[in-house]
Amino acid sequence: MMTNKSTRSESRRDSGVTALARGLAILQCFDRPGAHFTVSELARRVGLSQPTTWRLCSTLIDKGFLVKAPGNSALSIGAPALTLGYAAAQGQDLRALVRPYMEQLTTRVGTTVALSLYSGDEMLSIDQTMGTFVVPGQPVGWRASPTSSSAGLAVLAVLPDEDRNRALQTIAERDPAAWPRRKERIEAAAAHFAEHGYVVLTDMFDGQYAAASVPLIEGGAAPRYWGLSCSGLSATWTADALRPVGTELVRIRALLQPAAAVIGALR
Repeated sequence: MMTNKSTRSESRRDSGVTALARGLAILQCFDRPGAHFTVSELARRVGLSQPTTWRLCSTLIDKGFLVKAPGNSALSIGAPALTLGYAAAQGQDLRALVRPYMEQLTTRVGTTVALSLYSGDEMLSIDQTMGTFVVPGQPVGWRASPTSSSAGLAVLAVLPDEDRNRALQTIAERDPAAWPRRKERIEAAAAHFAEHGYVVLTDMFDGQYAAASVPLIEGGAAPRYWGLSCSGLSATWTADALRPVGTELVRIRALLQPAAAVIGALR
């Protein structure tokens, strides 16, 4: 039987975990250069009351993780947070950054998770974590047209207009007879991404396999475009079944994208 003392100890521990999670949620609001927010703006963003948000911000200010902007009530990120971020980003590459999230997703949903890079108008497979079913013919080092994979379609959905138009022209010229069908697939994927934040492809390899993907953009002077995808047998992974997988990919992308931009800028 749990004693009053152990109950109080567990309650304090749970309270500390909650406060930590809330403090991290506040810090995550500062995910773009030059970001600054008032306490009321932060409260709205993290869904907490202003008094609770202020108590958390006060602690973060005391520890230097947030600083008050001179002359107004806005807060910005402090030096210790920048030091942690810079130390984490130094020597880091996107593959190493994404790998733990790939492993977690494979463990959670059982699918094969793949990371591929848009390279020379093709998608190049860079890394994989193997699930209960492995899509054949797509090992690390495998290259394919962007229209034959959900990762490629996800990348096409976020390419700058000039790069996208050049890629589409290359795809059309390679096989003019197949272009109308591929153009329709590209447009459908772009529309799905605009609405849901991820791309689904259910007719890979003559309809045998299906996948959901999100893009990642590695920033810098010469941005690089990546696709993160989950794939499996279409008999199991229908468009409906892939919906929670797509939602999880969107969540992971939201965590990874700010870091990907920083890594690219330091490259």
